[in-house]
Amino acid sequence: MPHYRLAAFDMDGTLLNSDKEIPASAIEACRRAWKAGKILALDTGRAVSELSPYPFSEMGIRYGSCACGTVIYDFTERKVMATRTIPQDLIPILVDVSRQEDLMLQAMVDGVSYVEAADVERMEHFQMGVYQSLYRATSSFAEDIRVFALENAGRINKINMYHASPESRARTLARLSGLPLDFTFAETTSLETTPPGISKGTGLADLCELLGVPIEEAIGVGDAFNDVPMLKMAGLGVAMGNSNEEALRAADVVVSDNDHDGIAEIIDKYLLG
Repeated sequence: MPHYRLAAFDMDGTLLNSDKEIPASAIEACRRAWKAGKILALDTGRAVSELSPYPFSEMGIRYGSCACGTVIYDFTERKVMATRTIPQDLIPILVDVSRQEDLMLQAMVDGVSYVEAADVERMEHFQMGVYQSLYRATSSFAEDIRVFALENAGRINKINMYHASPESRARTLARLSGLPLDFTFAETTSLETTPPGISKGTGLADLCELLGVPIEEAIGVGDAFNDVPMLKMAGLGVAMGNSNEEALRAADVVVSDNDHDGIAEIIDKYLLG
């Protein structure tokens, strides 16, 4: 079996169980890997600010490729290691298109999530109700998120658009097609927008380069469509048992689901060997 030095985990549907909690088995397995000298990281679509409720320092998870590869973060030093931003001239187009559907706009700047408070209270409408308490606790609030985006056009790492329906999301994507940006689906109705060529896959590659770890010695773990670039980029792509079809096809191996010790299985079988 190849020697793996680093494991990077997606959050929702992967490191987190269905109750949005990190299972005790995953915490204990991460600690075993940490003590064995392995490097543990996240590769998530979440902003850094949305990760504050979780005990990563106690688990040995030091690094994060956050906001779909646009922000590399050191949780121990509490500092941004590297960032990528959406081209400034495209922000007005994204803002204009966002006005044409009933949707919730989220902008991420240097790892911080910005939204409108009124939208957070409607998250059930956008099929994101499970995240409402998280957004209330960890977001920064803009009086008008579209004005905020225009005023900070040169600093935005990622834009999320949470729609009321998949059909609405499809219309938004059609309007944006052809722009030099990367788009991916997450959750039921979310459209995630990142700089051209940037994804969870490039985020993992950037993290490995910063740490001096060959990508062949990295494990990437996920469950969803936006994890596919990471699963393909990693030396070993691992799909959770609850993964969608795209993630299952992209992965090298499949383990138990996020409610049945899948993370512990990955660490013990593949990272620690």
